[in-house]
Amino acid sequence: MEREGVYPVLQMAVHLLCLRQFSSWMKKAGEQRSFRLCECTCRSLPGLHSMFVAGVFRISYGNWRPVWRQVRLVKSLAQYGHLQKMRYCAAHSAQCQTRKNYLELSYGGIKMHLDYVWLRDHCRSAACFNASTNQRNMDTASVDLSIHPVQTKVDDVHLYLTWPDGHESKYSLSWLAENSYEAKKQSLIQPRILWNSDSYTNSNIPSAKWDKFMHCDDELKMFLQNFLLYGVAFVDDVPATVEATETVTQRVSLIRETTFGRMWSFTSDLSRGDTAYTTQALDRHTDTSYFHEPCGIQVFHCLKHEGTGGRTLLVDGFYSAEKVRQQSPENFELLARIPIKHEYIENTGSHQNHMIGIGPVVNVYPWNNEIYMIRYNNYDRSVLNTVPHDVVQRWYVAHRELTTELRRPENELWVKLTPGKVVFIDNWRVMHGRESFTGLRQLCGCYLTRDDVLSTARSLGLQA
Repeated sequence: MEREGVYPVLQMAVHLLCLRQFSSWMKKAGEQRSFRLCECTCRSLPGLHSMFVAGVFRISYGNWRPVWRQVRLVKSLAQYGHLQKMRYCAAHSAQCQTRKNYLELSYGGIKMHLDYVWLRDHCRSAACFNASTNQRNMDTASVDLSIHPVQTKVDDVHLYLTWPDGHESKYSLSWLAENSYEAKKQSLIQPRILWNSDSYTNSNIPSAKWDKFMHCDDELKMFLQNFLLYGVAFVDDVPATVEATETVTQRVSLIRETTFGRMWSFTSDLSRGDTAYTTQALDRHTDTSYFHEPCGIQVFHCLKHEGTGGRTLLVDGFYSAEKVRQQSPENFELLARIPIKHEYIENTGSHQNHMIGIGPVVNVYPWNNEIYMIRYNNYDRSVLNTVPHDVVQRWYVAHRELTTELRRPENELWVKLTPGKVVFIDNWRVMHGRESFTGLRQLCGCYLTRDDVLSTARSLGLQA
């Protein structure tokens, strides 16, 4: 849209037509075939591939409705461009109207409703905002809650407001459009590729290599891009030691120390009061659901296994949750609304712990309904006493539907961890488990702070 002329509008119209054709293909062709066709065609059209990732990848294959959330935005942009095509010859045109409590601003195909207090609070003048530290200078509590601008002016680039005290505010129209509620409602915080076993395997996602990963930012960026999109990523050829595992994790983030320690190495010796310290199979689950903020990333490295079995199970929880949302919106709403308790009680020798975390099974952002976290651990789920009696049965039905989706064999990705292969798992999204095993099996690993992983990704130019 930054180019002169009407080409951006025509391009968006082409995108819209392509997406309509994709919808037809999705209905007529097999899921994997349609996915490949859509992806290849999108990659050939500038700007459309990112929208394809944000829409189709968000809900994976077969669920087309959320894609049209993105299409509606494109359609409105195309319609706006048709009506205003002459004005695109110079730049984006903008129109604004003052209302009783807000400013109505149309720009770039988006009609924004900007509250006057919000506009005063978000003034980016030197007196109100420190551009060096990216922090607010002004005291929000000093703003008159009934404030109105006394003068309003808009050109092709900026909005200018003069306030009753004479202070002048200047806003970039592109900044307002990017940060408006209307824009955020149509966009994703984190684009993702939702997957089942076949789609993940067929994607042939490369693992990072230890030597290059430790010294090359491009390799780190590729690794983090895969991690953000799929919720799981691997580093190969890591020396099979606790020390090397610690080193490779610190390339990504800070280690989060918990009651299990900073770096942990364990076998099936029941040294801790947890089923993980046995040889038993473990069903799919997320870890530390009993924390108020569950650990963001989990790292595993199998240092030694002298026996059979022990494969690691990975399941994309968001894929299954979106299936529930598609099939039974009322069940999805219950899982996203009802808070439940998870609890960890340990009383073994020198370890005395009692932790309780409370939150819904599915967590969504309220402005765009994007899933950002799942707490699913039937081992650690506590007494169900946060649900009123007339809702309990419906909650169990909703939980059962999610469990059924999670346990479908086609959603299970089985991986044999061997010495040298380190797996990073998004513990807010991808569930892990294992099959039972025999013999000596020694694993090491840790938890990583989620904020620092995302910070590293953003510093490399990734959306996170």
